Amino acid sequence: MGTSTDRRYDVIVIGSGLGGLSCALHFAKLGFHVLVLEKQPKVGGYCQNYSRGDYHFDVSLHVLSAMNKGGGLYKLLEYLGVVDKLNIVEHVPMFTSVFPDREYNLPGGEGPAGEYLKSLFPREGQGIDRFIDIMKRVVGDNADLVWTGEADLDNFFPARYFKKTYQDLLSECFSDEKLHGLLGQLWQSTGLPNTLCSANWAAEVFGSHILSGNYYIRGGGQELSLAMARTLREAGSVVRTASLVTRILTEDRRAYGVELESGERYTAPIVVSNAGPVQTYFSLIGKEQLAAPYIYKLNNMKPSCSLLTLYIGLDCPAAEVGIDKRTTFVNRGYDNHQAYQLAMSEAHDRTDYVISDYTEEGGVNHPPGHGIIQVLEVADGKAWTEIPREAYLEKKKQVTDIILKKVFLRYPGLEGRIRVLEMGTPRTMKLATRNPWGSVYGWAQTPDQADNYRFSVTSIFKGLYFTGAWCRGGGGGYMGAVINGRVACRNILAREGMEGVEVNIHAEKKTTMRPEVADVGEADMKHNGFSKEVYDFVLDEGDISEAGEISAEACIRFLSRSADRYVRDRSDLLRSIWPELSDADELRATFFQMRFLFIPFVSVQSGDAVAVEVEFEPRERGKGEFTQNVVLNRAGKKLANAGGRVLIRKI
Repeated sequence: MGTSTDRRYDVIVIGSGLGGLSCALHFAKLGFHVLVLEKQPKVGGYCQNYSRGDYHFDVSLHVLSAMNKGGGLYKLLEYLGVVDKLNIVEHVPMFTSVFPDREYNLPGGEGPAGEYLKSLFPREGQGIDRFIDIMKRVVGDNADLVWTGEADLDNFFPARYFKKTYQDLLSECFSDEKLHGLLGQLWQSTGLPNTLCSANWAAEVFGSHILSGNYYIRGGGQELSLAMARTLREAGSVVRTASLVTRILTEDRRAYGVELESGERYTAPIVVSNAGPVQTYFSLIGKEQLAAPYIYKLNNMKPSCSLLTLYIGLDCPAAEVGIDKRTTFVNRGYDNHQAYQLAMSEAHDRTDYVISDYTEEGGVNHPPGHGIIQVLEVADGKAWTEIPREAYLEKKKQVTDIILKKVFLRYPGLEGRIRVLEMGTPRTMKLATRNPWGSVYGWAQTPDQADNYRFSVTSIFKGLYFTGAWCRGGGGGYMGAVINGRVACRNILAREGMEGVEVNIHAEKKTTMRPEVADVGEADMKHNGFSKEVYDFVLDEGDISEAGEISAEACIRFLSRSADRYVRDRSDLLRSIWPELSDADELRATFFQMRFLFIPFVSVQSGDAVAVEVEFEPRERGKGEFTQNVVLNRAGKKLANAGGRVLIRKI
């Protein structure tokens, strides 16, 4: 039995991917009190960063479309009170495409893109005009549907492409196969080649880019997810990390709350899952509550591809090794169907790839004078997630070497300049999100699984809904997931007969905050004294493993001691926000849920100084969350990371 609570929210959202954060923000914007529960120590799902030493890698964000003022994604984030927290940078050219016979530098914007294409393909001028007009009508009608929730189905332009492939659409406009390849260049962002991808979905993805250009958020995807979480807290809602939901509570086939790994239970009339339908139904609900035909349907839908990504830290700016464009697609030919088949058959020495330069002036995400690049290609997730660990580790090493060798042929100056190298695989993706086979775009966007043929945001249980990449209305990718958050919220409001009153998210917390469940947001935490603290320790011989690394036991001891010291240093402050602790002579932190990441292969010596960086966020009465990093002072290398929930106890 879980620990019962008197905590009740209007909406509970499981998962803090972009779909979950967007849906939660739409409810918060209407004055509803929302609880977001995230199993990882950080919010964001795929939309986050990670660090290796002084290099801070963006997990998945390469470029965003429609982030120009007036663009669809910009307007949506502006409505949610998020866009002012972001530093948005435009990329010119939009992207570079390298084919065997030439290099293309396609600009963004309807006029410049059209003129550029006509200069290269003068015989296709009429078709280029037709193509851009189709892009405008698809993007425009889809945007109107997102904002209003209404469409004239007899005149809804994208509907004519629901059962067609993107290749069908391109063939309506052009006969030149080189144009098919160039205007299908974003197939890695849809997860399918022209011949297999839904025409409406591919047109939405490519159209939004070609009409608006490409943009990046300085600091990476983590900045977007953090800004969304911060705005939620400003609205009086609660975002909890390191909080794994293990069960959705149901009665008479209606969801009424969730149970956490810790045993805590929270209730709400509406539960929204940002996990996919497979994970939600099979793991959080249970197959025993599903009819056999529904299990069959779930088992026979096809998840999208996954990705392989090499995260590379350089000892110089990327331009010094010949990588002088922000985003470059390197292609063996114009036929992306063949390229897709090579990727799915794991012919990595012949696969197409994308190379992106993340080097920033001033060294924000890397040491000054250094740089960061990433190499990405699509992958068959099943081939990586369903093999034994020993085989996986060997495969990872071999494929890393093959991809690097391929990249070195084009960029020979890169060899010998790599300081940090890691590969993210479908297995990495699955571990982070639990998506089947490490899928990155939800269900594969084939004509029979896209658009209206996708899963609805409405589940087969009353009170339970979905949001994110797996759902109808939005689909995969950053923009698709954010859009689906709005689609899900609007559907829920209509089906449940809920009415909200739009509030100013930036107003002081008063109307939407309920004192008995008050959450302390990041800004308040720093203002009220819950700022970051660093505690120093010195290693002795007993803290070092036989491999010459800091032992996991020593790390945990330092983490525990620094948490205790933090609580002791701020005991007066804690007593002031929790009066029931005011009679305690001393307070102590006891972890009851902790996630610990140990980073191997960093050599240490007896006498080395170790620093533990501590951040704390108080939650409900007597509870809080710690985020801690163990860092080797001598080299500035991270040794461990931990996130955990604690009880603040009297002694």
